[in-house]
Amino acid sequence: MSRIDIEGALSLLSGVHFGDAPPRLGTKREQQQFARYLPPRPRSSQDMAQAMASTGDGNPMQTEYCIVSGPLSGTRISVSLAIHGLNIVLSHVDRDLIERLQRVQTRWQRQLHALGFPCLLEVTHVGEPDG
Repeated sequence: MSRIDIEGALSLLSGVHFGDAPPRLGTKREQQQFARYLPPRPRSSQDMAQAMASTGDGNPMQTEYCIVSGPLSGTRISVSLAIHGLNIVLSHVDRDLIERLQRVQTRWQRQLHALGFPCLLEVTHVGEPDG
């Protein structure tokens, strides 16, 4: 499990973010904030498929993280690379936090798409299966 510093990468879980206000997708500030993570040019899905095929096995590349501070502390993040893009699974033991995350799940997924990260974002309880 890797430890990374993501403070500032995710908005704080406050009441403002759970409202019905329309999401702001891909603002200049957000694009600059994530610019170091974006490739110089977007990769096509064909390029991604070839990269996966070159790994030699049929299993998608996968890694896991655990958030150790902030409002999402204790959240386990499983990220795997698939043909369609990234499959990101957020899991936690606190059902209240899971319910709050599920309310913003679609919005976060749209924002990741707008920033150039095609993905499927899931929120689950630690005891539930990821798939």
